[in-house]
Amino acid sequence: MLNIILNIVVGGLLGHAVDAGYNGRLAQYINSPDSYAIRLFSPEMMAKGKGGWQGEHAGKWLYAASKAYERTGDPAVRDRIVSVADYLVSRQEEDGYLGCYREDKRYYHRPAPEAMTVDWDTWIMAYLIKGFTEASIALDRSDYADCALNIVNFLHWTVFDQGIKIAQTGQHSGMAGCGMLDPLCDLYAIRPEPKVKDMIDVCIREMDETPCLQLITLAGKGYDVALIGNGKIYEMLRCLTGLAKAWQLFGNDALLKACTNAWESVRSSHLTTLGGPWGGINFCWELFNRAAEWAPYECTETCSVMEWMHFTREMLRITGDGKYASELEKTAYNALMAARAEDGLRWEYYVRTNGELTPRGDWACCWSSGMTALEDVPAYMYETRKDGIYVNIISESTYETSLKSKTVCIKQNADYARCGRAEFEIEGLSGNDKASFTLAVHQPEWATDYTVKVNGKEARPSVKNGYIRIKRNWKDEDKVELVFPYEIRSVEKTWEYRNAGKKEYNFSNWYNGFTRHYVSYCAGPLVYACDHADSFERLNPLKLSREEADAAAFDSGALEIHAGPATLRPIALMPPFGEDRQWRTVWLQLK
Repeated sequence: MLNIILNIVVGGLLGHAVDAGYNGRLAQYINSPDSYAIRLFSPEMMAKGKGGWQGEHAGKWLYAASKAYERTGDPAVRDRIVSVADYLVSRQEEDGYLGCYREDKRYYHRPAPEAMTVDWDTWIMAYLIKGFTEASIALDRSDYADCALNIVNFLHWTVFDQGIKIAQTGQHSGMAGCGMLDPLCDLYAIRPEPKVKDMIDVCIREMDETPCLQLITLAGKGYDVALIGNGKIYEMLRCLTGLAKAWQLFGNDALLKACTNAWESVRSSHLTTLGGPWGGINFCWELFNRAAEWAPYECTETCSVMEWMHFTREMLRITGDGKYASELEKTAYNALMAARAEDGLRWEYYVRTNGELTPRGDWACCWSSGMTALEDVPAYMYETRKDGIYVNIISESTYETSLKSKTVCIKQNADYARCGRAEFEIEGLSGNDKASFTLAVHQPEWATDYTVKVNGKEARPSVKNGYIRIKRNWKDEDKVELVFPYEIRSVEKTWEYRNAGKKEYNFSNWYNGFTRHYVSYCAGPLVYACDHADSFERLNPLKLSREEADAAAFDSGALEIHAGPATLRPIALMPPFGEDRQWRTVWLQLK
């Protein structure tokens, strides 16, 4: 697949998944105005009240398809974007409203004082703003940005002339409404119009002034994210992504402090071993647990995986710190790969570390979120900064960029995910031409040691801000080899079960259960699992003695870990879900 815009081609495990998604959900779910997800915006479907939250799929698809076109330059993708986008533009009403709710069901008729409404009207418009903004960038179509701006003008009228509170137009303590901040910041970056800025200010203000939320204040004080709002993971991360973008546009240390504290709260207490933000112990699979709570049946919504990656990418942009790159890589290789089907069309709704695979139907929000997150991965992998090229996610790939008026191409040829080795080759410099810059590769959080060779000779790179940095005058065919220790690693956790008498939601304030200890295994960037049937509803853990756990052996040739009765394989290489029941067990119980 040729790349002519973003100038990156991805291979290996990630490239295989990206190609499958490109030919799967992206190509098949929406391909014309006749696709059902777009017909929701037709007069006939709106009159029947067939829309609702499902209208979000249009905006997500527009965004992902535009990213795909930026990456590939495929004219067929461009044609699909144009046909869908032009139809949606034709459905925009004179006042700027664009959605799939019939007039009497729209948000500006429904908000109640000091209460959150139950519709998703502004949520849908926010995703349309995001989709049209990206389409405008990818296709150089100013009329698509005009459409997004007209939506904002309509929202501005309802807020400033009609007195509607954005926080009251969506669920989850107002986060569903205020999450509009993210696409508003995207639009402002290309169209810095006063009304867009007004709406950005409203979203930021209401995130903090809404009594049941106070996101900026509480996160700034270091509150655990589970104690902010109602703890809804997806919507909170979307708000935080918007705050991170707002800081980049306008500054304000309070926003950055809130984002930094919230990100650290998620990373320290609310990520599965796969790198996905999770819930399921306290009240709901989609809400953060209390920080001290853990169970082997961790449950991550794929929408939350997408937004965690968006948020983490913005924090990387702000700080340049390699710890954010490490988390992006871990999530991409594990939580995201664990959610996809081989056909690239279907996605897991909830990714469980121990449990059954449950993809649900094609209307699921997570099917479009997985598609979106996957199409974002190539854009996360490399970054050109003032001093050189930074590698944020290591994978077989080719990246071309311009440095100091010179075109430089870098190829990463080694199978890093399977062996821990990365080989970068410089291309594109002709003859004796040289280019002075820094090649910086993030040091994975699991890699305590490494070796570096330049053109076959050992080198001593500097390490700064989580990146292994090699600065030199590069010439064509220069090669850099990084070797990270590819060894078995184990992680141990303790489950203290608090039984509140319910199947899934087992939070209580007293202890009346049991204590059990668990272990999981990793090698390189990959987390390992087997297909044993174990779930919270039907406890059936695989059990290891202490001796068996400590004696776990890694077969690097077969990419297998043998621990007692279990043979584990990387989740990224396990068969994705299909028509038959399938199980995954990551956490093994210690006897």
